[in-house]
Amino acid sequence: MKGDGSKAQLDDIDVEILKILQKDCRVTLDQMSKMLNVPKSTLHYRIKRLEKQGVIEGYYAKINPAKLGKEYITVTLVRAKYGPGYHKKVGEKLAKLPGVWAVYFVLGETDFIVLTRSNSRETFMKTLEQMINSKEIERTSTMVVTEIIKEDPRIEL
Repeated sequence: MKGDGSKAQLDDIDVEILKILQKDCRVTLDQMSKMLNVPKSTLHYRIKRLEKQGVIEGYYAKINPAKLGKEYITVTLVRAKYGPGYHKKVGEKLAKLPGVWAVYFVLGETDFIVLTRSNSRETFMKTLEQMINSKEIERTSTMVVTEIIKEDPRIEL
């Protein structure tokens, strides 16, 4: 079922489990059981099912990029050369560039939106040069983020 594109069927308990895990994935089954008034064994089974279905893709620490010097954020619009399967080939190539944390294939004048985090303008310019020097890429347009208003990877449930 994982990755098959089908929408998971979730009930109210599943949604509550996801809300709790998104807030703090270190919460114990004991704590969750008390919060939801559901047996630990049921919670364990449901979490494993949500993982197997691909609803829960993994668990990670939310790291403050500024504390690691990754404050230079860019949004680059990329126009690629058309060809068979170009979106997969170019998208995968863009995804492997240093500092890239998101690549979106989009419709319209732009083919890809690439989001990066770098230590500095100079570091980003090396990544941009790799994009510009790629034979599959026709044109780029980059915007530098000056202030983060909202940034939250959690899904609204």
